[in-house]
Amino acid sequence: MNSVLAKNPVLAKCALFLYLAFALISLPLKAETLAAPGAYQTLFSQSADTAQLVALSQKLNLGETVRGHFVQSRQLKVLKKPLISQGQFIFDQTQGLIWQQIKPFESLLILKDKQLIQRDSQGRVQISKADASASAAVMGDLLPSLVRAMLGGNISGLSENFELHFLNTDRLSPDGQWQLGLTPKDPLMKKAIANMVLEGSDVLQSLVLLSAAPNVTPQDMTRIDFSALSQGTLSEAELAQYALALEASKP
Repeated sequence: MNSVLAKNPVLAKCALFLYLAFALISLPLKAETLAAPGAYQTLFSQSADTAQLVALSQKLNLGETVRGHFVQSRQLKVLKKPLISQGQFIFDQTQGLIWQQIKPFESLLILKDKQLIQRDSQGRVQISKADASASAAVMGDLLPSLVRAMLGGNISGLSENFELHFLNTDRLSPDGQWQLGLTPKDPLMKKAIANMVLEGSDVLQSLVLLSAAPNVTPQDMTRIDFSALSQGTLSEAELAQYALALEASKP
């Protein structure tokens, strides 16, 4: 982690939320090979136009509530094999985001009202408030915007905080494979995550996070693959998970 983030633990945790790990150390469940960073050079050489973003927004709009499964592969420069974790998530436009890791150990992350609530495998709860400083507040605003765009189809709002790039990777496919590249405009966020890539066809399939420019290697890289995306109102059990945020914030 760079020195700027190291001096601001709240900002660091907010930035690491995009890695969906927040200092949680995953164990290598199996060896997988991630795409080389250079595979995204073509994407980041092209700008996205309005028509492309409108079409993409329609594909990604899954409604007010969406849930699904994830498999996260995190490749660090200091490790030979990726770290693999998996679990499930819920995103609700009003309630926020729940990221529940199941393997290799259980943990729960909730992003709600500019708060990050973490519950580890021992049941211990920790709260970080994104508005503890001006720089952390910027990060706290950007992260929900990214999630809403990724799962709710609100792509146009991203242009305020990110440089957008778009590429149709398979024009002959009926579903039309695509990539949307995002480069943060905010210097603090860019130091934490240099570039992001959303990939999909008729629905979102993956999120890739790069710690440096696409042509730089080696670098830290995270790929999150999504599956079994579904819509529907929140169940009582899901609402109970969000209630943890309220309970944890009480004095």
